[in-house]
Amino acid sequence: MNAFLSIDLPAVLAATLALVACGTLGNWLVLRKEALAADAIAHAVLPGLVAGYLVTGTRSPWAMLGGAACAGLAAILLARVVTRATKTGASTALGIVFTAFFALGVLLLETQGARQVDLDPSCVLFGSLETFFVVPGADASWFTTLPTSIWTLAAAAAIAIATTVFTFKELAIRAFDPAFSKVSGAAPRWTDDLRLIATTFAIVAAFEAVGSVLVIALVACPALIAAPFARSVRGQIITSLLVSFPIVIVAYFAAAHAERILHAPHALNASGMIAAFLAAAVPLAHLVHRLVSRDKVGNMVGNMGGRMGENARDPKSRDVNRRPA
Repeated sequence: MNAFLSIDLPAVLAATLALVACGTLGNWLVLRKEALAADAIAHAVLPGLVAGYLVTGTRSPWAMLGGAACAGLAAILLARVVTRATKTGASTALGIVFTAFFALGVLLLETQGARQVDLDPSCVLFGSLETFFVVPGADASWFTTLPTSIWTLAAAAAIAIATTVFTFKELAIRAFDPAFSKVSGAAPRWTDDLRLIATTFAIVAAFEAVGSVLVIALVACPALIAAPFARSVRGQIITSLLVSFPIVIVAYFAAAHAERILHAPHALNASGMIAAFLAAAVPLAHLVHRLVSRDKVGNMVGNMGGRMGENARDPKSRDVNRRPA
């Protein structure tokens, strides 16, 4: 088996699935101006990871995933309670809650004998895409030897797409006119809760593979890149994924082959490079849209001026526009 199939393709597949899972649901967070919720969930998973280990006594991926998902949901629900009880802004409540959850996770890690959980700070921030490789045995196929995290990301991506497809109308109403959704009942509250659960699962599933930095970038940046060019919510979601996919691929190979491409002394962190490329693409997309819009306005003004000049030189147009005596 060549190096691409065994080393590069599993990592690219993991990054792509994380993009689909986080980017699809991230559009709704950006439309509702709740992109900070991704940061809150990414920070809030730490006490869940430690609690999952303390309860089960093992580093099982499912125990860690279950604990992290519960912690993420608890953080978002607690932020809602704080917002309603104190009448503070949603961003302020999220900032308070995820800071408290992260501090709680560090406290549990230091005081409950859970240091052997082995949470490397660099892995928490930038993930472990470099460790996604396949070494099939003599009787095993490529698919059967894929890391478990890739299948978890595939499930998260499927849930994200299904949630968006089946509750699209309700989520759009709640995003653009929450007051109407409450009065009319056209968008039940459970659709918002379903989106919250799917978002938490997507972020937690991607957290282990790509780290908190890239999770936040995958949630916010694709929607922000597509927003200037979109004319509908459906168009924004599709455009965000189509435009971000080649950025993820180029960034990964730029990091993996940095010695040849960038003349770096060694390969660079793939998650950090992808996050940097996505972040750089946001202002670039808005700049391109502004330049394109300026050209369109200039052409429109030029065409209007040309037609007005032709009408001024045409005596028939003056006769038609002249008032009758």
